[in-house]
Amino acid sequence: MKRILLMVAVAMMTAICAQAQRLTVVDSDGDPVPYATIMTPQAEMIGSTSLEGVFDTKGVKDLIVTHVAFKSKVVKMGSGDARITLDDADFDMPEITVSPKPYVYVQTYYRLYYYSDKDGIVYYRVGMTDNVYDLAKKKMSFNTNHTARAQYKLIKTVLGMMGGLLDKQSRIPERKVEDLLKSKGKPSKLVITDIAPGKKRISDYKGTIGSITDDMQDHKRYFAYNTHELILHNLEATGDAKNLEKKKKRDEKKQNREESDFCVYHIDDAGNYAPEDFMMLQNLTSYDDMSDGVPEHTILALQVFATDRGYVTKEELKERKKANKIKLNYANIRQFEKDHNIPPLDAAIQKKLNELWKSGEVE
Repeated sequence: MKRILLMVAVAMMTAICAQAQRLTVVDSDGDPVPYATIMTPQAEMIGSTSLEGVFDTKGVKDLIVTHVAFKSKVVKMGSGDARITLDDADFDMPEITVSPKPYVYVQTYYRLYYYSDKDGIVYYRVGMTDNVYDLAKKKMSFNTNHTARAQYKLIKTVLGMMGGLLDKQSRIPERKVEDLLKSKGKPSKLVITDIAPGKKRISDYKGTIGSITDDMQDHKRYFAYNTHELILHNLEATGDAKNLEKKKKRDEKKQNREESDFCVYHIDDAGNYAPEDFMMLQNLTSYDDMSDGVPEHTILALQVFATDRGYVTKEELKERKKANKIKLNYANIRQFEKDHNIPPLDAAIQKKLNELWKSGEVE
């Protein structure tokens, strides 16, 4: 009897260990890579890494790890935990030359896709934004041209209604990320503290919600923060019971909800940067829901890249805008990404998007 119980206990422990298999994702310096997307070779997305770069693989053996700032990597999980290193993406922007001209021009390109377990990738949208900062008036203006494809009309309609919001997400902020975070996090007493050379912690009164890492060799600053927790903590801190209850009810229905931001800026030798030094951003929203009684995982991924920038006169601004204007059809979109060295999507995702573009409806 004892032998049988021991065998059962061992089997149970083995099953638990298999279920709790952990994948740790780091960069070339050994720092964690937060908010990397984890998916299967069939482009089924199963989640993203935590702020500590850790993900519970849920027993899946073959994985693809993708991230806006790094090259994708295929992972074959063995019987234990695994640790992998991601290489930097080739995308880069040279340091901007400060010039006594009245405007700063930054062109951004964004792509967004909507994924669900039930229907796969069903919505794809890309846009190009001309961001213009008037140095004398200290005012930012922007204009976006976009195109989209949707596999069925419901998703097209819902996300089409969000068009203005999506366009704004490719707008370059006028203030530094640190200042914006401190402003947003005032209610929850958000602070940014040094924890090691080139490393800072973003925290509020409930604990760590993000990090800042400087890579002085490549002159890049990485910001990662959990916007979902920041919003909830602010509501709790201000005693906004009505909206907090709304968010909690939503989270009960759409479980394991995560909203996260990851952005990269070019920094100089002293670690300084300006808003126009923006390089790239990724926003991920994910949650688990029920679809016709079946569990369904959903991800909305938005990625933004700076593709051109400089100090310009009014005449140069007109020429720059004109030169950067393209017709947004699928062939031009793919070529534009190649020409500007934008990190490619994983082959499995790209294959799905190719199919979607052929079968979808024009917005």
